[in-house]
Amino acid sequence: MTRRGSERLTERPIADAGGGSRPVRGRQHATLVVAFVSLGAVASAVPASLPDAAARLGVGSEELLPAVSSLFFGLFLGVVIAVLPRASARTLLPVGLASEAVGLVLLAASGSVELFVASAAVGGVGFGIAEASATVLTRELSAAGTPARLTALNGASAVAAAATPLLIAVSGERSPLALLAIALVPACGAVLALLARRSWPAAVRRSRGAQGWRGLPRLRIAIIGVALFVFVGAETVLAGWSSLFTQTLFGVGAGAAPLGTAAFWVLMAVGRFVCSAVVGRGVRASTYLTVGVLAAALLAAACAVAGGPIASAALLSAVVLLVAPGYALLLGEALASLPSVTVGRVTATLVAVGSAGGSALTFAVAAAFGSAPSPVLFACAGLLAVCGVLSFALSRASLLLPGERIGD
Repeated sequence: MTRRGSERLTERPIADAGGGSRPVRGRQHATLVVAFVSLGAVASAVPASLPDAAARLGVGSEELLPAVSSLFFGLFLGVVIAVLPRASARTLLPVGLASEAVGLVLLAASGSVELFVASAAVGGVGFGIAEASATVLTRELSAAGTPARLTALNGASAVAAAATPLLIAVSGERSPLALLAIALVPACGAVLALLARRSWPAAVRRSRGAQGWRGLPRLRIAIIGVALFVFVGAETVLAGWSSLFTQTLFGVGAGAAPLGTAAFWVLMAVGRFVCSAVVGRGVRASTYLTVGVLAAALLAAACAVAGGPIASAALLSAVVLLVAPGYALLLGEALASLPSVTVGRVTATLVAVGSAGGSALTFAVAAAFGSAPSPVLFACAGLLAVCGVLSFALSRASLLLPGERIGD
C-alpha cells in the first residue's frame, strides 16, 4: 500500500475506521462526554472552593489564589506526561480521569494552604492527561468536524463547571462532602474509558506515532500556539477570580461567592452553544473568533472602570459570553486539517502551551494585583487584545482554514 493510501485510511472517521456497531460507538461517545464533563468539574471546583476553604483554614482568600496557578501547572505537567511516553490516547484517558478523582478527594481533605495548593496540582495533572487524550479521540470521530465537536463537548464541560460551584454553595460547611461527590464524575469516566479502551480503531492507537513536524503548517501552528498561551491566561484569570469578583464587586459573603463561579460557567456554556449555532449557519470560525475576542478586550477594559455593580455585572457577563468558544475554536482550527498520525503530538503541544499560559499568567496577575478587580480586568483586556490581533493576522493571511464551517 502506498503512503498516500495509508494516510487516507488513517484519516477516516471513527464510524468507518472503527468498524464497530452502534453500541460500540455509543460507548465511545459516552466516554468522551463524561471525560469533558469531568474537565469542567475540576476546572470550577478549585476557584469555587477558594472562599469556603479560606474561611475553613482561617486565611485570606488571596492566600489560596496560587491554587489556580497550581491547577494549570499540573495541567501542563499532565500534558507533558501524555506526550512523552509511547502510550496511546485510549490508554492514557482512564489514567487521567482517575488522577482527576484523586485530586478532588485530596482537595476535600486539605487541612492547610500547602495541601490545598498541592491537591489542585494533582487534579491538574489528571486534567492535562485527560484533555490531551480526549481531544485526540475526538479528532478521530471526524477530522473536518473537529471544531464543531470540540465546541459542543466544551459546552458540556461548561455545563458541568456551572453545576459544580452550585453544589459547593448549597453544601455550605459540608463543602468537602460536595467535593467527594464531584470526584465520582471522573471516577465513573475512568471506568467507562477502561470499558471502551479496546473499541477505538487502529488509527487512534497509532496516533501517537513519531512522525514529527515535517510537512506540517508550522507557522500557522506556532502563531495559534502563541494565541492560545495568552488566551488561556486571560480565560483562566476570569475563571479563577470569578468567586472573588463576586465578593469584591458585589460584597457577598464567602458562602454565596461560589455562585459567581457558577454564573461564569453558565455564561461559558451559553457562549459556546451560541457560537456553534451561529458559525454552523455559515459564519467563518476565524471571523467569529477575531471579532469576539477583540470585543471582549474592549468590554473588559470598560468593566474595569465601570462605576456600579449592575454595570460591572453586565459588562463582565458580555466578556465571558464572547470569550467562551475561543479555546475550542483555536484548538479545533489547528487540528482539523492534520493527518491522524500527527494529531497526538500537535494536540499535546498546543494544550501544553495553553496550560503554561494559564499557569504563568495567572501567577503573574495574582502576584501583581491580588484580588483587586480593576487592575485584574485591565490585565485580561490586554491579553485578549493580543489574542485578537493574532487571530486577525491569521485570518488575513489565510493561515486558518479558509471557509471552514464549524458544522461540517
